[in-house]
Order: sequence, then C-alpha cells, then structure tokens
Amino acid sequence: MIIKSHIRGGFRDAAAYLKDQGQNEYTRLVEMSDPHVKNLDEAFKAMWAVSDGTKVKKPLHHVSINPMKDERLTDKQVRRICKHLEEKYGYAHGEHQRVIVEHIKDGRQHFHVIWNRVSLKTGKPHYPYMHKKQSKIAAREMEFELGLKKPVSRRKTPKLRIRKRANVRISNSGRHTALRKRPPAIRTSPKTSIPVLISQQRTTPKIEKYNAPVRPARFLSNVASSAMCAAQQADYRAAYEGKITWRQYFQKWGGGELSL
Repeated sequence: MIIKSHIRGGFRDAAAYLKDQGQNEYTRLVEMSDPHVKNLDEAFKAMWAVSDGTKVKKPLHHVSINPMKDERLTDKQVRRICKHLEEKYGYAHGEHQRVIVEHIKDGRQHFHVIWNRVSLKTGKPHYPYMHKKQSKIAAREMEFELGLKKPVSRRKTPKLRIRKRANVRISNSGRHTALRKRPPAIRTSPKTSIPVLISQQRTTPKIEKYNAPVRPARFLSNVASSAMCAAQQADYRAAYEGKITWRQYFQKWGGGELSL
C-alpha cells in the first residue's frame, strides 16, 4: 500500500477533481463528516466557511491511499486507515472536517481523503508535522494490521557487482571491453646481438661515486703548514691532481672534511 500526502488549497478545484469521472472507470463517495451537507460541493463550501476567517493559505490536507493492484479495501478498512492517519498527523478525532472518495482507474482501486486543517473547536489551523514521513510509517503499520502487501521499490533491488579485471574496461552498457596491451620494449644485447626484453634484463644497483668537496687552490698552500705528515701531504696532492681518488685518500687517512 502506498500513501501520499500533500498540503494544498483550492476548494473548488479539489471538489471538481474528486467528483469528475475523467479517466476513472468508477467514482463513489464513501464519507462526508458533516451531517448536514448533501454533496461534495456543499461539503467543500462548509470547509471554506470554516477556514475563511483564518489567514491560512493552504487549509486542505490531501492524502491518497493506493492498495496493490490485486487488492480491494472495504469501507471499514479505509475508515480504520483514516483514523490511524489522524493519530499520526495529530488531528483530534471529530474536530476536523473530512471527505473520502473512491476512484477506480485501469482496474486499480484508490482512495482520496481530504481534511480541513482548521479545527472546528479552536478555529486554528493544525499543521501535520513531517506528514510525508508519517504517511510511510502508517502505511507499513496498516499493512501489518490488515494483512496487505508491501510494495517493492525498484531502487532497493540488489544490483550485480562486476569486478574489474586487469586490462579490462567496463563500459556504460556493462560490457567488458579488452584494452589494447602495449608491446613490450625490446632491446638488442651488445654482446650477443640477441633481442632481449627490457623486463628480463638483469639490472644491478648503481654505486654512487663519492664526490669530495671541491677544494680551492689556496688549500694546497695550507697543506704544508698543516699538521699532516709528509706521506699524508703526498697523498693529498695526488688526490687533488687526480692520480688517486678521494675515496682512496679518505679510506687511508679517514675523515671527510679538511679543517682550515
């Protein structure tokens, strides 16, 4: 069962919509709460007379009750649903004018219920707080009480999840499209002249060359006056001239910086 709730105005339009045959195959008046009215026009005139003295712009509360296509509700069940809705909306029973009309369209039964939000006792309008959410809650409760079917939403149906495979792209239509693989890079070995995949080549980690700090020329003149021995001075000059590496020099004599 689906229950939809709207706050609206327009007494004349509401009366014309409820009594108009239109595309409906069958139209029937179920209930009018005012005992002195004879038809829908007089019922809505009475609602207008009650709400005319207030400043409310939308005094009507329109609710549609839609059972499943293969279900039929009796007048007693509809009145029980309306009473439960009044409790959910906060309407005091018997203090608000009410009209119930049955329509049958395309072989499916549904009901229209309209309340006047202006109270006959206080003369003030009542606003049903969170009326759309309360309508859904009332529908689930009345389905359990009356043994009615619960509608299945298409949005909550589980969707099939497709895992993304390697080198496979899933298009918007859900089809798997294989991606074009790039050909592996091929390089010729310099020794054997045989094509070898780059991914199969054996790579060794590079050893970073030790770079000693650059020494200006004036440091050579300070070497003789430093505390170095003759052998260390000779190795220092050889490293400076490039005859030996700085790594060999520091491995022999230690240290990585030359103090001034």
